[in-house]
Amino acid sequence: MTDPTNTTEERDQPRIALALSGGGFRASIFHLGVLRRLAEGGLLGSVDTISTVSGGSIIGAYAALRWQQVLADGGNWPALDRHIVTPFLDRITTRNFVLEWLKHLPKALVSPRQEASFSRTSVVADLYDRWFFDGATLDQLPVSPRLVLNATSLPSIRAWRFTREGMGDSRYGYMRWTTGSTPGRISFAVSASAAFPPIFTPVRVRLEQYTFSPPPYGETRPEVTAEMPLSDGGVYDNLGLEVLLGHKPLPTGITLPPPQILVASDAGHPARYRFTGSRLPFLSSFRLLGRVRDIGLEQVGALRRRSLVESFLQPNGRLRGILPSIKSSTSALLEPDRSAYLTAVGARTQIAPVLLPMIQTIRTSLDKFSTVEVDALMYHAYTMTDAFWWAYLANPRSTPNPAWKITFDDQRNTAWAKALTHSGEQLRLR
Repeated sequence: MTDPTNTTEERDQPRIALALSGGGFRASIFHLGVLRRLAEGGLLGSVDTISTVSGGSIIGAYAALRWQQVLADGGNWPALDRHIVTPFLDRITTRNFVLEWLKHLPKALVSPRQEASFSRTSVVADLYDRWFFDGATLDQLPVSPRLVLNATSLPSIRAWRFTREGMGDSRYGYMRWTTGSTPGRISFAVSASAAFPPIFTPVRVRLEQYTFSPPPYGETRPEVTAEMPLSDGGVYDNLGLEVLLGHKPLPTGITLPPPQILVASDAGHPARYRFTGSRLPFLSSFRLLGRVRDIGLEQVGALRRRSLVESFLQPNGRLRGILPSIKSSTSALLEPDRSAYLTAVGARTQIAPVLLPMIQTIRTSLDKFSTVEVDALMYHAYTMTDAFWWAYLANPRSTPNPAWKITFDDQRNTAWAKALTHSGEQLRLR
């Protein structure tokens, strides 16, 4: 059954689906740059589905709760900035989430748990609630745009999805809040989506609290009777693409129609090409296992990205879209498009090559970010979205003239390089 709320009637603008990748607060900030460019193009009202993973789930849920306020306030960049961007950035540039998490760990040991037993990740869920979601539950998410929060079911090896209607995966089954169960907190679903191992332990759903449907494809249900362990959604699909492209059912039993335009915002890579071993046996094994995991995730992610881009480029293909990535640069544009674009917007409005590697390797942790780190990530996402939309989706193609332009002269390059020198450190407790 397809989604009756998503029809294909003629619109002034095409239906847009957003896929927001994982990558900690780095990803959250990067995705804001993509949203800014869509807002300036008057496209926020055309977004009908948002599929998120990990850091994308943090900003995706935060934005979804405020999306209708943005549209009511004009749906433009000032409205987006007022209701979503500035309030979110104020939190992560003035306070350190990791330090607050560490501070709350001891007293959380004796606190009652709502959805699951105590763990490092349950403390994260409580902190997400205080910082971003104010106790909101999943049934308070808007009907449009539809938000799909993706985690990974460890027993099922499937994407476990949370929506405003329910949760579950296609191998275990689905449940709906309308069956009498209390809707879970948004912060709980986000913490499941962002429970990146080994830092955060799996989130565990207490299954006795809910009634699940049989597996929709008739598969044998995993032998899980008490708690369903869920890990970071990026373990299964770091772009959250499957629900948008694979015709997988949601907890309601419906499947989403293919988007007319897909914007996949990817802040989850590049990989680090340095491996440091150790002479200590235990530490050496730990590092090796971590590196093997990283290689597997990188290879799977690369295949997904390559397949997605190839589908975009198919002549008369059904799927149209763009993939603004933290790894991107205007060199990805074909000539003469690249020359035409740089001539129109000005080559000096593009981030200097000396700065790009520093921005692309900004840490993916949840600590405090500086204003330069925020500007760099947002602007990189913004310019890539603008360039790729102009080159691949604009029809008729007018002269690009993005509203946000930063001139990268020697003074700015030096200042940003100095400010970004230590941004690649995986944790900055300051």
